[in-house]
Order: sequence, then structure tokens, then C-alpha cells
Amino acid sequence: MLEELLKLIKEGGSFDTAILARKLNTSPEMVSAMMDHLRRAGLIRNYDPGVSSCEHCSLAGSCDADKRRKEADHLWLYEEK
Repeated sequence: MLEELLKLIKEGGSFDTAILARKLNTSPEMVSAMMDHLRRAGLIRNYDPGVSSCEHCSLAGSCDADKRRKEADHLWLYEEK
């Protein structure tokens, strides 16, 4: 199941744990646990948009950067090894 989850992450797109759980026929809690395992193994990492990504954004003045960073805690990127 870990390999299947990693394949979904590699394919890209936007998923939340509930969608991934349905695709993998498991629970959102199990998906979260597998994501933590993949992160500890160095296969994925949290997405960190940083402040610099806002510099050229036309919506920067109306965006709550702290909220955006908090939401990014749930975004993951595949780490090429």
C-alpha cells in the first residue's frame, strides 16, 4: 500500500487524506500514518512555499501568509533519491 501511495504522490495533483484513503481502500488515519512514514524515510517532504513566493503574486496584499503557511503543512512533495 505504501508503494501505491507513493505512486499517487509522484503522479501529482491535489489530494486530501480522505480522497487518498478512498483510492487506497483504507482510512484517512492510515494514510496520515503512511505519509509520516514516507516523510521519515526521506521519500517525501512538506511543501514550504516560503515568503518569497508571495513577492510577485498579484494577490499578496489580500492573502493571509500565516494561514497559507499553516495550510502548506498538509502539502507534500516527492523527493527524488
